[in-house]
Amino acid sequence: MSGEDKELKSAFDIAMEKARKLGGLSAEDKRRLREEELSDIGQALGKRYLSGLSIRDVELELGKYKEDRQILIRCILAFLVDKISLTEPGDIERVLEAIRHFSESPKVIEDIRGLISEYRRAGEQSRQEIRSKLGTARRKALARKGISGSAVEPAIEASPEWLEVKQGLDTSYQKRLKRITLPLQTL
Repeated sequence: MSGEDKELKSAFDIAMEKARKLGGLSAEDKRRLREEELSDIGQALGKRYLSGLSIRDVELELGKYKEDRQILIRCILAFLVDKISLTEPGDIERVLEAIRHFSESPKVIEDIRGLISEYRRAGEQSRQEIRSKLGTARRKALARKGISGSAVEPAIEASPEWLEVKQGLDTSYQKRLKRITLPLQTL
């Protein structure tokens, strides 16, 4: 194999080759293919960042795409926003650091942090309410089965009542998160 055969081709290059064989792509098709390629590059940079690549190094990579920089930043931000989890915060600080850097929007970061704190408080309050409402009834039911004592704590988190409340809470806060992060998609 020659050196050229060994090179990996981008989706854009492959599509262009096919188009040459078929008689060419329209300007709209070329634009769409280029956006898909940039989306893939933006997602890859986002993944690399979450895997440990520094923001400085992401900026160096973005320097290779001067005319497409804003599109790539939008793609990176979209990827990072998708990684925000209210239920499993994980690397939230790293995600927020990159969002702050690329969006230059501290208001969005404050709103996300506030929403996460509010979600946690609401979840804990709801859990306590369900626990107190169902706890006594569940302990009595367990006692009728011969299971009692100070160490007996009913599994409220597995109850249908809690799962329904949690699902409603998750849905409500996810919608609010989408509204908060919507401005990041228009940068």
